[in-house]
Amino acid sequence: MTNNIKNPKTIFAMSIMVILMILTRGHSNWLPSLVHLPDFTIPALFIAGVYFRDWRVAVFIIVSAVMIDNYVIFYQGVSANCITPAYSVLLMAYYLVFLSGRFLNSLAITNLNSFLKITGVIIIATALEWFVATGSYYAFTNATWANFPNYAIRWAPAEISAVLQWMGVSVILFSVNYRFNFIPFFRKIDL
Repeated sequence: MTNNIKNPKTIFAMSIMVILMILTRGHSNWLPSLVHLPDFTIPALFIAGVYFRDWRVAVFIIVSAVMIDNYVIFYQGVSANCITPAYSVLLMAYYLVFLSGRFLNSLAITNLNSFLKITGVIIIATALEWFVATGSYYAFTNATWANFPNYAIRWAPAEISAVLQWMGVSVILFSVNYRFNFIPFFRKIDL
C-alpha cells in the first residue's frame, strides 16, 4: 500500500483528499453559505501519514494547500495578511502532522488501546500544529505577544475542534471500513 504512490488507488485517494481541501480551504464561495465545512488539510495529512507514509504524498498535499491559498488570494480577493515569513513555519507544522500520522498503524478503532492511542496522537499533534503555526505568526509579525494568551483562549478551541471533528468522522469511517471491509486498501493495520 505504501510502496507505490503511482498506484491508481493511491492516486484516487489523494485526489479525493485534494478535492475536499479545495472545497473546504477555499475560505469562501466554494460551497453554499449554508454549508461551511472546516479545512480538510490537516486531516488529509494525518490520513496520508497513517496510510501512505511516503514523504512525497505529504509534499503533494502541502503544495496543493499553497496553490489553493494562492488561488483564493489572487483570484478571489481573500486577504493575504497571513502570508508572512511565518507561512513557511506553517508548512513545516503541516509536515509534522504528517509525521504524527506515522505513529499510527490505522485510524480504525479495534479496542480501547487503539482508541486511546489514536485519540492521543490526534489531539496532541493538532494542538501542537496550532500552537506552532500561531506562535510563528506572532514571532514573525508585529503581533504583540501580550495578546497571544487571549487569542489562544478565543481561537484555539474553535480551530482545533474543527480538525477534531473531521478526524472523528475519518476515524468512524475507517473503523466501519475495518469492520465491514468496504475498501480493503484502507483496512490493513499491520504495515
